[in-house]
Amino acid sequence: MPDERQRPPTDAAERVVAAAVGLARERGLTVGLDRISLEEAIAASGVSRATAYRRWPSKTDFLRQVLLRIVQAARLEPESDEDIAAIRGLVTEHRDRLATPEGWRTVVVEGLRISTDSDFRRLATSPVWRDHLALRATCASLPAGDLRDAVAAELAAAERAFTERRAAVYGALPRMLGYRLVPWLGDDGFTLMAETTGALMAGLVGRAAILPPRAPTTMRAFGSAVASSWTTESYSVVATILAFLEPDPAVSWGPERVDAAIAASYELERTARSLRR
Repeated sequence: MPDERQRPPTDAAERVVAAAVGLARERGLTVGLDRISLEEAIAASGVSRATAYRRWPSKTDFLRQVLLRIVQAARLEPESDEDIAAIRGLVTEHRDRLATPEGWRTVVVEGLRISTDSDFRRLATSPVWRDHLALRATCASLPAGDLRDAVAAELAAAERAFTERRAAVYGALPRMLGYRLVPWLGDDGFTLMAETTGALMAGLVGRAAILPPRAPTTMRAFGSAVASSWTTESYSVVATILAFLEPDPAVSWGPERVDAAIAASYELERTARSLRR
């Protein structure tokens, strides 16, 4: 069955809004909303001016519908299959290293570094994230009133949904890594972890849009025995994740535990995939 969001709109109002959303995505949003033009949307949609202006007597009414549509469509996704597969690949490739605490730590740190770099590149090049970050700035610039309140409410809902999905992914991560939440965190520890890393990643993605990337630094970090190439983004996010986790003292690595970790990675992948539906 085709995705409802991919079907061409049938009525005049839907065609104008869809045309405006398309123009905004093509050109990018600005804080002043100067790239969302009712006149251009009318021309692109093929709807008559009289019909459009009967539907939206004021530009504010039109902007409200367009902005809410863009926010609602900006579904923020947690880790991709590639991020999880990167960690599984390291566990599989270096399973002999897991027999020692140092080797275990090295595989965990390297897996998080590689998957975090992949996650950042995915988000930094995502039009959905671009729209979401632009809408944050746009919302802050709007005058107090119904439009700002409506956009803020939709943005908050998108953030909460993203946090819930990422917390579900993080909740399955310790079984794969043989780690656990640090003991002072309660039942909502994975939610706090998702909120913290989400806020950090959003800031890093926004920063990357205006600053050239810093040259990676080669170093042994976080107890890893391997000197690796660390970006600002991978170092910041991995440091944050490791602040929430610690090795589980009940875990003893051997062939069976490695197989369990690999199996857990497929379970984690299925969890992430189901959350993207």
